[in-house]
Amino acid sequence: MRLPERKAILLVAAAEVAIVAAIAAVEPTGGAFAVAVALVLAPVAVWAVAGIAEGIAGPRLGFAAAVLYALLPVAGRVLFLEQLRTSYRSQLLPAFVGTQAPGWFALGVGVAVAIRLAPRRAVGFAGLAALVVGAVLWIDTDWTTLYDNLHETTWSPTLVCALPIACLLAVALRSPWTAAALLGWLGFFVLRGADRAYGDAFWTGLATAMPAIAVLIASLGLLVPRLRPQPAPAPDPR
Repeated sequence: MRLPERKAILLVAAAEVAIVAAIAAVEPTGGAFAVAVALVLAPVAVWAVAGIAEGIAGPRLGFAAAVLYALLPVAGRVLFLEQLRTSYRSQLLPAFVGTQAPGWFALGVGVAVAIRLAPRRAVGFAGLAALVVGAVLWIDTDWTTLYDNLHETTWSPTLVCALPIACLLAVALRSPWTAAALLGWLGFFVLRGADRAYGDAFWTGLATAMPAIAVLIASLGLLVPRLRPQPAPAPDPR
């Protein structure tokens, strides 16, 4: 990563700390310790997300994923129906930035750091293993009821279900092992959350996978074919 990109990521990390502090000031928290953990880990999470995405498709994607990670918890409220957005702010938003349930948040940041630093094949195998474990434990949940609950709380349950598949395909086209790691990471916590009563427990459980979600959504544009330069015209034989 060159110096300009490093400066850009540092700016995003500083912005993320400011966002976390602002949320902690106006929304319920898990106490001073939870807020301290969230503030300390905020720049670490940005750094890890940027590194994972850069490994997929270069520094531009790394910067885009870092920005998306900072904005996603706040912007995520638009996914929910209007009457639920107040509950989102007070119950889900703090969990997504770590000012509540700091242990799960810290676990997610730790997984992100591991995926950034470890060899791709190793994290890919680990992700597949996590997915298998999650499937063995929780695959027999009532998926129809879960979809119905999504229909009652989000404006597009089809988008919620289809978007991760498209994003994983986009990553797999560039880095299959990273896609396997992200699949296992997200899949494990989706399976875990689906096995519990729908509501805060399902959505706050996804806080652990928030870095993976940011990388995946930022990678969606990789599905768009790159434009090839037009070939030079053949020389005139005359």
